[in-house]
Amino acid sequence: MSLKRSDRFKPIHNMAQQNEDVAAQTLGKIQRQLSEHHLKLSELMQYYQDYTERFNQQAVKGMSITQVQSYQKFISQLEIAIREQKKHITRTTEACDSSRADWTVERQKTQVLEKVITRYQKQEQKILNRQEQSRSDEFVANRFWHKDK
Repeated sequence: MSLKRSDRFKPIHNMAQQNEDVAAQTLGKIQRQLSEHHLKLSELMQYYQDYTERFNQQAVKGMSITQVQSYQKFISQLEIAIREQKKHITRTTEACDSSRADWTVERQKTQVLEKVITRYQKQEQKILNRQEQSRSDEFVANRFWHKDK
């Protein structure tokens, strides 16, 4: 006996599910990277704020030119690091959006196949129910027919 239609679609559904799982894992990985980038930016900004406050406190007390230049150089490096971190966040956000779109497409494929399989299973069940009803009707008819003889 050949495979039922619903059973023939199951390997295709399994492949679609695997593709969806891979897309979900990729999305999760990128989302974790994005969270890490946001955390690092937050740390850099906090460090920048702390260092700037320390510079302002020292400037009030008086500083040598060398100390001022050293503070300014370090603050400038922090500003560059913050800009770079923001660029990382922008790129990772774009990658996350793209990955989410990829996952959505894979999820939709899986859902369509699930609906097709469910529809075929319902059709197959209706056929089985009709066959069972037909056998039952035939059995009853045969009993009735033989009873009268």
